[in-house]
Order: sequence, then C-alpha cells, then structure tokens
Amino acid sequence: MWLYLHHTASDLIDLDPATGRWRPVDDAEKPPGASVLADLPVKGAYTIENDKRYYSYWTSDERFVFRTDDGAVFEICQKRGDGSVVMLSPVLRSEIAPSRYGDGRLRQGFSQFRLMDAATGQVVFELDYNAERYQRLYQADFTAAAAEQDLSDWDFFIALQGAIEIFEERAASGRVAFSVQVDGSAQVQGHRMRRDELLFADTGQTCPSSGVWACLTDLRVSAAVTQGEPMPSNGGQPVQWVWSRPD
Repeated sequence: MWLYLHHTASDLIDLDPATGRWRPVDDAEKPPGASVLADLPVKGAYTIENDKRYYSYWTSDERFVFRTDDGAVFEICQKRGDGSVVMLSPVLRSEIAPSRYGDGRLRQGFSQFRLMDAATGQVVFELDYNAERYQRLYQADFTAAAAEQDLSDWDFFIALQGAIEIFEERAASGRVAFSVQVDGSAQVQGHRMRRDELLFADTGQTCPSSGVWACLTDLRVSAAVTQGEPMPSNGGQPVQWVWSRPD
C-alpha cells in the first residue's frame, strides 16, 4: 500500500502491512497524468521520528489503523458500506501534552503523544517527539497553499489526534461524511458513483442537474433541486452538495 510522508505530501513508500517492509515508490510507477496526491492510490501517511517510522492508513477492509515501527497495530475505527463509522474495541483516544523529563521539567520543543484505552484510561502507546520542528516548517511556509493549511498538515500526530476525534463524533452522531475511494469513486446514499459521474455544487450556485442532492458533510441530508434553481443551504449554513440520483 502506498503512503506519503506527512509533512511533505510526497516521498511515497510502498508498505507491506503483513511484514512491515517498505520500499520507495519510483516516479515511473505513478499513473500517467497524476499531478496531485489525490490522483494517486495513496492509503495513508507516515512520519519519521528518531529514525523510526510511524504510519496511519486504511486497510483493505476499511479499518483505520495506527502502526508503530516495531509492528504494533492499533485499530481505531471501521467504515461501513454506507459510509458510517464505528469505533473498534477497545475504543482508543489520543492526547498530546508537553513532554517532560523524569524530574518533571519541561522538555523544550517536544510533545508527548499518547493513545489510551477510553474505558480504563490505560496508556497503550506513548511517544515523545520533536513538535517544534513541524511548527517551524508550518510557520515558514509562504506558498499559496499555506492559507488553507494548519499545523495538522505538518504534524503527523496532531493530524492523527484530529482524525480520531472526527471518527468519534461520526460514530456517536451517525453522521455519514462524503469520502472518495482510491479509484476515485464514492458511495453516495447507497449508490456507487464513478469518479466521472460525481457532480458537485455549492449553496447559492445554479443547480446544474435536476435530482436529489446529498450534503457532503452528512450524506443523510438530501434535497430535491431542479436544474436552474439555486442550491439550498443546510440548516441556514452554506454547504457543498453532491448529486445522488434522479428525483
């Protein structure tokens, strides 16, 4: 499975989840015409701390896992066929706190990432890592993309913590968010849509095609809209919609 180095969005590797072995992905292996990460069959990300690699990725049966350099695998959640999420047992939560030396003094520039059993509070994994390095990279980015990024785009562990929180919310609320598969297809309200069939429109935009449209942030919400009409809001908030089926 292909993974990218989190803070660069590049440096692809091919990880064998059965053995933990990996190899660099050569440019010649990438599909012709692929210009951005979304064009590639990438299943997750990795980072390197103290010459050790840590991974987060989706398995073939739609389980989201965190994997350590020594091969320990922590299953976080699983995506159902309808796109909803269920947390896997034992339910794991994450925490990031300032790193400290054994005598209690703060370890300047370092943070500690922990995974804990939500039921017992037992720490099942912890790692002290150089968080200041990612902060510097984030602050030094003056590219156009920087306006749409935050620290989680650089810090692998902040991104992992944020993902776990999102999955917890989705599992608790039943919310079904739009997501795209490796081949570019997506499941929309029970229908498998090919990449070239997906049609999107924003609130206020003129509807490009009559039918039932689903809200990207929660596919359970839908609206029947006629071509030429303005796309609606959801609960008074502007949203993006994806075409689901004829009315």
